[in-house]
Formats: sequence, structure tokens, C-alpha cells
Amino acid sequence: MKWGIKKALALSAAILLLALTSCSGEEDGRNVIVITERFFVNQLDEILLNHRAYIGRYVRYEGMFFTVPWDGYDFHIVYRYTIHCCGELDRVGFEVVMDDFEPFPNDAWVEVLGMVDTIDGFLVLRVISISELDERGSEFVF
Repeated sequence: MKWGIKKALALSAAILLLALTSCSGEEDGRNVIVITERFFVNQLDEILLNHRAYIGRYVRYEGMFFTVPWDGYDFHIVYRYTIHCCGELDRVGFEVVMDDFEPFPNDAWVEVLGMVDTIDGFLVLRVISISELDERGSEFVF
């Protein structure tokens, strides 16, 4: 049986919506999207591709902390590794922004809760809480 493009897209959207809504919960009165290890890349892609729908939403996930010095500034990201086309290794995650916090060492495993926002047109996560964890999850996600 041949599926039309509309049916395939509708099915994909329904599966993604189910994955996203099944991984969210209520926390301190906030509806929090929990990005899980199993769906890490899919959930991040959904937020990045449809970022306007997620501005102001709360997100929680775990990953490695990393500071990137660039042009006189330090940018902080919480990420995991994934393999993109042609077998290239890439970091996927958000830049995390928070006033007055002491950065963690590079590659420290952290859990971050923040609100999706933009700064100068770039998507960021405004940190509400971030803490270092002893137990690490998988550094590589697909």
C-alpha cells in the first residue's frame, strides 16, 4: 500500500507530538518538557525547527557542560554528541544563559532547567537551575 506524503507527514507529526507530550510534566507550576536520552536529537530538532512555538516554554535535560571562548566572550553550552551525515561528530544542545553563576569544568555532567528564549536572534536556554550530577548518562545520542 502506498502512503501519500500527507499521510506520512501526519503520522510523523503525531508520533513526534506523542513523544514530546509523554516526556513533559508539571514542576513548580510550570509545564516542563523533559528531553530524554532516547529521544534527545528528535526533541531538540523539534524545538530548533519550530522554535517560535517553544519560546517561553520550560525545558529540562542532562548533558555535558562546555565553555566556548569566542570574540572576547565565554559562551556556555550543555550538549551531547551525535553523528550527522558523513559520519561527522557534532555537539547538540542549547547555549545556556544565566546571570552570576560559576561555570562548571568542561565535560562536567549537569542537569539544566531553563526557559527557551532568544538573544539577538539566537536560540538560548535561560537557566532557572543547573547542577552537577555524579551519575552520567550517555554522551552519544542518535
